[in-house]
Amino acid sequence: MSPEASDGGPIALVENGDLIGIDIPARAINIIGIRGKECSPEEVEAVLAERRAKWVKPVNRFRRGILNVYTRNCVSPMKGGYMLAED
Repeated sequence: MSPEASDGGPIALVENGDLIGIDIPARAINIIGIRGKECSPEEVEAVLAERRAKWVKPVNRFRRGILNVYTRNCVSPMKGGYMLAED
């Protein structure tokens, strides 16, 4: 899963029944509907704003090892998909 989901991005806000539009040539994935019904971008954003207000960042369950390093330091693929240097 992308770090975007654990940072509260749109992937974290998707729920069962939401409609996802995939545009391969444009390299875009968008939520285009809520609860099985296609909606306008404004309606989708209103629902996502409600979900965002209730969203809680998940706790990192990895305390050691490479998955701990990854979850603490990985940057979203949308920003280049690299890892920050350890302190």
